[in-house]
Amino acid sequence: MVNAAPSGMFPLETFEEYSLLTFPEPWKVRGNQDEAQMIYQVREEGGNRFLHAHANQQAIQIGLVRGFSPQEFPRLRWRWRVSQLPLGGDERRKETHDSAAGVYVIFDNPIFPRIIKYVWSSSVPVGTRLQNPLYWRAQMVVVESGLSGLGEWQQETVNFYQDYKNLFGAEPGKVLGIGLMTSSSFTKSVAIADYDDFLLLERDPLPTVSSPLPTAQLVNIPEKQVK
Repeated sequence: MVNAAPSGMFPLETFEEYSLLTFPEPWKVRGNQDEAQMIYQVREEGGNRFLHAHANQQAIQIGLVRGFSPQEFPRLRWRWRVSQLPLGGDERRKETHDSAAGVYVIFDNPIFPRIIKYVWSSSVPVGTRLQNPLYWRAQMVVVESGLSGLGEWQQETVNFYQDYKNLFGAEPGKVLGIGLMTSSSFTKSVAIADYDDFLLLERDPLPTVSSPLPTAQLVNIPEKQVK
């Protein structure tokens, strides 16, 4: 069950309930399960648990399915920290399409979803919005880039509802869930990042929530990574 947090925030994932050095079981894997369990593990620092990602020439996506209305919950807040950028990563080209950290918001339908991917890029400037070169129904937004803030926790808040309307020129359907990926397969390098505290933020005025956010099966995120 999703419990209300202060100021209209509703937790999607905080990673506090999982054992250390384990893969968070509610998250599903698109790809090799054993490999994903090595890349993504719960760690602890200062009494706080978070998800650590270490990709060595690897690119595995994981997803948490939580269906909800983007009209009622239009914003997502999370924290992330990048320790190592994939050398030569540039999301504008298929051949270098690696991101130190990526957060997906997945919309509409599980077969051919529309996707907004928020990235911490190695080289693409902050604020850049572009078509994902690997999947025609995905758009990308660069929210952090390069060495600025490297090794430090950064908090992000995005209005994915408004971003969807701006990027796709339409009203979004239901949000199906979120996804994560730290990747370094194209650049044959290493990428290291941490993720924590995924919260939904209500619209203003705040709506009444009468039921918990449902859980379903993993949504297929059709972004193929070529090794």
